[in-house]
Formats: sequence, C-alpha cells, structure tokens
Amino acid sequence: PVFSLEKSGMVWEVFMEIVIHSAILHVLDTHTDQPILADLLLEPEEQCLRYLSGHLQRAFSSEEARDCRFRPDSWLLPLLEQVEDDFIGVSRSIANRWFSLMQQWPAIPCADGLFVLAEVDNVPCIAALKLNYKTTWLHQIEHTSGVSNRLVQQPSALPGNTGKADEAFFAALDGSICRVIEKKYDIDGRKSPYLCQHLLQAISGYSPKEKLEVVKAAAAEVNQQFYGSLGMDEPAVSATLLETFCEEPESPIPTTEEICEALYGEVPHAKEAFTKILEEKDLSPTEPIAILPAAVRRMGKQKLKASSGVEIQVPVEVYKDTSAIEFIKNEDGTTSLLIKHILL
Repeated sequence: PVFSLEKSGMVWEVFMEIVIHSAILHVLDTHTDQPILADLLLEPEEQCLRYLSGHLQRAFSSEEARDCRFRPDSWLLPLLEQVEDDFIGVSRSIANRWFSLMQQWPAIPCADGLFVLAEVDNVPCIAALKLNYKTTWLHQIEHTSGVSNRLVQQPSALPGNTGKADEAFFAALDGSICRVIEKKYDIDGRKSPYLCQHLLQAISGYSPKEKLEVVKAAAAEVNQQFYGSLGMDEPAVSATLLETFCEEPESPIPTTEEICEALYGEVPHAKEAFTKILEEKDLSPTEPIAILPAAVRRMGKQKLKASSGVEIQVPVEVYKDTSAIEFIKNEDGTTSLLIKHILL
C-alpha cells in the first residue's frame, strides 16, 4: 500500500487499484435555479475511464484527504444501502443536496459533480468528485463574408487529465468510513469547510499532511521544553524521519510511538512529554503517520533564513555532516551556519 490510515477502529489502506463499475455526471451550476441531473450513465469509453481513474487515484491518495466517521444520524447512511440497487437515484439525491448548499453559500464554486460506483482495495464505495469550473480560451470560427477566427472564453471548463478535484469524497457502502477532501469557503461570514459537516454529516479526522505537522510541532515543543536551544530543530526532526522511515520505497508506515523512539531514544522524560502532547491532539501511540511522497520532497531540503533576509536550502542528507556544514550556537541565543568547502 502507499499508506494506511487508522482511526477509532477504522482502517482504509490505499492501493492504486480502483475498479470503476458505473459513473454519472451532474451539472451543479448555481447560475441556474436547478441542477441539471443526468438520467443516464456515462458511456464506458477508454479515454473517459482513464480520466476518471486518474482523478480518483489522485483524490484518494492525496495527503490532504481525511478519513472521517459518519455520525449515527447522518442522512447519507440509509442511502448508502441503496447505492448498488439505485446508483443513479442516490447520486441525484446527493447532487440535489449539494446544490442546495451551494445556493445557501454562494462562495462555493460552480462545478460538475462526477459520481462513481467503484471498488477501492476491494471495498465497494460511492465516490464523488466536485470538478470546479475553470476559465479557458477557445477559438471560434465564423463564416460570414469571409472566415473569421476569434478567441472566446469558456467559463465552465473542467480540470485536465493531470488536474485534480478541488473537493471529493469516498464513502464505503457499509458506512464504516468516509475519505474526504474539502476546501474552506465563506460559510456564514467565516472561512470554513462545509463538505464533511454539512453534506456528509461526518466527524472529520486528520489528513496525512496534518498528522505529520502535529508530530513535528510536538517535537518542537518537547525540544524547547527540555533542551532549549540545544534541542533538535525542525530540520533535524525532518532529517531523522527521512533517515529512519523513508529510506526504502516499501518502508512500513511508522506509528507515533516508533517516531518517538527514533527522535528521543532512551530519554524517558522527553518521550513521555512527546506522547502526552500527541494524545492531547487525539493521536494515540499506535496511530500510523503516513509520510507520503509530497512530504518527503518537502522535507528533503530545509530552508534556513537569516535575520538579514538571506535564505539558503540545506539538503537533509548533509544536515548532520559536520564536514559539510556546522551549526554554531552563539551566546545571544542565535545560531550561525558555517558552510565548508565552497567552490566558486
């Protein structure tokens, strides 16, 4: 698997194998009074299936995707039981409710709603991709007294083959788990997400990106609390994570407990403080922390900035190499960086 997320007994492992059974497209354009809901499924053409598959894979494996739990009173739970028998009808019901929310909060962009009945890692689910409209340019050919080629704007273009859905959800048909990508819009006067709470009526968890940020923030707090300026700073934490857990492509997913051990070894008071901070953030010692490719790329080079505004990037593989660079602690609490063997 690329990664695995576990929360409150729910597990959904991500494989890049998605089997598409049916798909339908609904138009959610609030410039009209009603959504334009399809009665017929999309034709299973090869190019269309490739488009669907690419967008589904990118959405499902996104580091911004959260695994969520449906509330017991969620309106969607009874509908999930009907999906296999009435996929079109269920998709229309969800699209209608989604459109109503978009009318209630005009800041939510117009879009096409792409609904898919699929299996993800052999788990039957219904997926929905909200493909927000993009403005693009097209040519228009007119034949009057001569041929006139004009440039015209197309305000309702969809993302391309390599694009991504701005919002999406995957709901297991047994109601056990739901994975959500959502954005913040102006909702009742404040920037906030709406998809999980208002459309799905689910309880949101952490995304892989957020989990990793919580871990790094907890390490920074422990370092400051117990070691002050002598503790590991963020680049050192990133270097330890990469060195310990990301050396092999098929490395197992670390838990918070394993990360704690890698960072603090046999320092009981630091390990205890680190674990306590994470538990306060609702991350248990057994919580898996997926370090996805995007996070590896970000941590691979650490940006350091001086008070003068000078910025440099230090590859983490040389961060602990004192023959290449050296961090010097100054009496005033600042740190100086000595870069060795510069070639001009």
